[in-house]
Amino acid sequence: MIYDKRKGSLLNYIQVPLHVITSSGTFLGTGYDIDDNPKYILSHVRVNLENVNDLTFSSMSKDAIILDNKPTLIVKNNLVGYNYKISDTEVNYGYITVASTRIDITSDKITKGMAEFILEKQLRTIGNILEKFIKVKISQPHYDALLYHFFNEGITTIENNPIITLINAGDWYSVTDEIQKNIMKNGKVDEKLAQQRTKTAKMFSFVPGFS
Repeated sequence: MIYDKRKGSLLNYIQVPLHVITSSGTFLGTGYDIDDNPKYILSHVRVNLENVNDLTFSSMSKDAIILDNKPTLIVKNNLVGYNYKISDTEVNYGYITVASTRIDITSDKITKGMAEFILEKQLRTIGNILEKFIKVKISQPHYDALLYHFFNEGITTIENNPIITLINAGDWYSVTDEIQKNIMKNGKVDEKLAQQRTKTAKMFSFVPGFS
């Protein structure tokens, strides 16, 4: 696939800029001017911004991860489900606790439903770390996109991530461009990574009724 990129657009989808949710309103991408700068109009649909600690994952992030990944239902190297790392304490006790519910792992096997339940714990963990580093209000689509992104990238990348820096600076128009950077491996476009980053950017810019 040939990848093209205009400012504010998706990789390989260059017709219109992505929508942008900001503290001053929700802006819909309409096209580009003669200098190739993205153009927007203010939407009558306003996507609310909230404190990060008031947000929780939705089906948007959870379903995206489930769609992308096949869960491991047999414990191997202390990993299970959607790459959940079982702690030594959980191994010793023989169960994983999720929202006050114990999931038995003494047989070294779980069900797909259990894996999806454990995934919710993983998403909450990512959310708890985002709370520490995001200093401004964000929207539900922003939050789900970040959960999806850092599930794939790893939570250790959150603290010094340029995406978080842009969000804290209120530079909403640059975030989706930053999300879609660094898709090359060994001098070639990593197709899987490019698709993952595109999916994240679309999620980040989701506006009900317009996406």
